[in-house]
Amino acid sequence: MFIDVPPGAAPGDRLSLVTNSNQNLTVLLPPGATPGKKLSVTLPAAAAGEISIVRMMLNGVELPRPTPDPAALLKAHRQQTDGHWLRVGPAEKCETRFSFPLSAFRPTSSQTVVEPFGFWQLPVVRGHVPITENWALDGAATRLGGSPFALGGVEFELALEGRAVPWTPKDGAEGACRDLEICLVVRRMPQAAGASEAKPALAIWLHLVAGDRWSGWQRVSLAPGEVFEYDLADRRYITNLAPLDYSLGVHLQVTLASPQ
Repeated sequence: MFIDVPPGAAPGDRLSLVTNSNQNLTVLLPPGATPGKKLSVTLPAAAAGEISIVRMMLNGVELPRPTPDPAALLKAHRQQTDGHWLRVGPAEKCETRFSFPLSAFRPTSSQTVVEPFGFWQLPVVRGHVPITENWALDGAATRLGGSPFALGGVEFELALEGRAVPWTPKDGAEGACRDLEICLVVRRMPQAAGASEAKPALAIWLHLVAGDRWSGWQRVSLAPGEVFEYDLADRRYITNLAPLDYSLGVHLQVTLASPQ
C-alpha cells in the first residue's frame, strides 16, 4: 500500500506503523522521501477484512492519526453543497476554474525555524523562493494568474496573488530568505471612469475548491472595486503545496443571493 510521508520526516528517519490487526512494521525512510511524497510499504496481511494503519510513529514519537483520503472527504462535502447549486437557475449562477503551474516558484531550500505566534514560539517550515527576492516587502500583492467571470450583468475576477515574506534562516542574516504567501481573491471590477452614477453592492454566494482545500457556501456583498480574500490556512505558503505537485487547481461556483 501507499502512505504519505508525514510532516517533519526526512530520509533516514525511522517510521513505525501499527495496523488494525495490531501488527507492527518499521521502515527507514529512503533517499527522496520528503513530507507529502507517496511511499510504498508492504504490510503484514490482516487476519480478516481490509488492512489499515491505526498508529504511526516517527523516530519513536507518535503522530496524529492519519486523516481520511481528501478525495473521499471532498466527495462527501460536495454531496452536502450541491443542493444549493442545483436549486439555482442557469441565469442566476456561473462557475470558473483554472489550473496554475507553480513550478517557477519551487523553493530551493527549506528549514524548520521557530517564529513568534502571540505569546508562543512555534516551529514552522519556511522555504526560500528565489523568484521573490526582488519583490517589494510592503505587503503589496503580485498577481500570479486568474480568471474573469460575469454574473447579473456585473464583471468579476477570481485572482491568485502572492506576497514575499522574509524569514531568518538558522545561522543566517536576519530576513535573508524569502518565502511566498499566496492568496485567492474574488474582485468586483471597478466602474469605468466617468460613470454617471455609482452602482450598488451585489450580494452573491461563493463556493471555492483550491487544490486539496475547500470552503462552504459563503455570502458576500461586493461594491465596485471591492475584494473578498480567502484564507488558505495551512496552504497559504508555497512550501506547503508540495503534495499538489506545484499545480494549483482552482474551481469557483457563484450564485446570486437574490434572484433578479
